[in-house]
Amino acid sequence: MMRIALLALAFAATTAAGEIPLKEQAYYPEGPAFVGGALYWAEMPTHRIRRHKDGKTTTVWEEQGCGPTSIKPDGRGGFWILCHLAHMVLRVDGNFRLVKRLENDGAGRRLVYPNDATVDRRGQLYFTSSGVFSLRAPSEGAVYFVDLQDQPHRVAEGLRYANGIRIDEKRSRLYVSEHLARRVLVMDVAKPGEVGAPSVFFDLAALPPAAKSYELAGPDGMLLDDKGRLYVAEYGAGRVMLLSTEGKLLRVIPVPMQFVTNFAALPGGQIVVVGAFQNDQPPMPGLVTTLPH
Repeated sequence: MMRIALLALAFAATTAAGEIPLKEQAYYPEGPAFVGGALYWAEMPTHRIRRHKDGKTTTVWEEQGCGPTSIKPDGRGGFWILCHLAHMVLRVDGNFRLVKRLENDGAGRRLVYPNDATVDRRGQLYFTSSGVFSLRAPSEGAVYFVDLQDQPHRVAEGLRYANGIRIDEKRSRLYVSEHLARRVLVMDVAKPGEVGAPSVFFDLAALPPAAKSYELAGPDGMLLDDKGRLYVAEYGAGRVMLLSTEGKLLRVIPVPMQFVTNFAALPGGQIVVVGAFQNDQPPMPGLVTTLPH
């Protein structure tokens, strides 16, 4: 525990001084999480999970064909890993040994293209099942909840490419990016796994034109800060939106990666942002860095 505390203090001291704590090359990095003094992220084209700790980046898990897009703590000392390309969700222990492999929900439906994830304070998982990334595809995106018995339940459906997701337990809200509809949705959470009908929290039509044009640009991963404001990555546009708790645009922040995907919070308030420079030619080089203030 002392080791973890010292690492957290080191991150906090670095960020408080206004320095950039990391700038790591990666391959299409997605779904990061800061856990136990270390930063983890998924790399879909290389089928692996990377960890940055003590100034070093190493591979801690890999499974060919998985195509991971998110890693999150499971509240039991292990992790949830979303295998986007293999259409399944894994729970592993702290040493990344398989505990549970989820491929279908309680109704027997396949967990198609699991995409992004968020967890509550107990490690219960909410994740998006995106559907096909095409403007001509039907609206088959869905949201799932996985309880402490590792049972997945569909809690929302009919979305045009469900992408980023973030739980706000303080305000009993669940935010979901409906990427191809170019809007961020919000749902009330009555209790874990029970959500209300979605409403539009922010419509990206209200944004000024992006400096970088991309036909399939839309909202991806999200992060809440300690004030309840929402950071939203606009994939394909190389920028981040900062939204108020009422869904008003406060700021647009440019980032170097056109295909910005997601975030993680570090001790001291600094925010890690991840994304790729291109998305059509493997291995799709990208960057894990920190968001400018």
